[in-house]
Amino acid sequence: MRFRVISLRSSAFRIGAVVMLVLSAILFLLSRIVTASPPASTPIAVYRVQTAQRAMSLTVNVVWGTEYVPILLQEFRQAGVHATFMVGGAWAASHPAILKTMVQDGMEIGNHGWNHRHPNTLSQAEITGDLASTNRMVQKIVGVSPKVYAPPYGEFNRVGLRAAASLGMPLVMWTIDTIDWRPTSSAAYMVDKVLAQAAPGAIVLMHPTDRTAMALPRIIAGLKRRGYQLVSVSRLITLGIPRSDS
Repeated sequence: MRFRVISLRSSAFRIGAVVMLVLSAILFLLSRIVTASPPASTPIAVYRVQTAQRAMSLTVNVVWGTEYVPILLQEFRQAGVHATFMVGGAWAASHPAILKTMVQDGMEIGNHGWNHRHPNTLSQAEITGDLASTNRMVQKIVGVSPKVYAPPYGEFNRVGLRAAASLGMPLVMWTIDTIDWRPTSSAAYMVDKVLAQAAPGAIVLMHPTDRTAMALPRIIAGLKRRGYQLVSVSRLITLGIPRSDS
């Protein structure tokens, strides 16, 4: 008769080795998950705000079309609407009276860079300097510093996101582009597009053009009929969760 000798020491060793392998595999998978997931503090480009409130923002990028800005301001003022004017620093320096009127009318002043350079061609230090110069100019003229940034040409990358974040400024894009800078975009086209794509938390992009001036009263009236409150971008961001998808 043969007897089988069982070594408790070897069995314990094998069990321990298996446990170590399982733990190692778990730690490896966790490390991959953590690496793949961006940190919670990673800045994003805000294309819309996820909110249950029926609110939207109308934004106007201003570095040209100065002759139409007072017309847009008059429409906003008469409608009791608070919009966000994203202004270039050089433009603000040349038109302080209009900038003061914007603030007097309750509009938000945002930052659109200094002189409309392509952000993706600039270093983080250059973009930061560009934004800071514009903030200082606006602060000097109206006593209020911009809190949001709309990059020229809608152009940004991680460098631009970090530059804006370093100054505590959300980088704001848009949900609905009126494409009003294009000569073939009629006032009717802009009105139809905005009203068709309207949604809670949407951000509308506009520029000061003759067609925008014609479309704006109908856009505002149409959105109000649908129950939308029109607020500044900074206000909209406080009403929900900023999202990077449009």
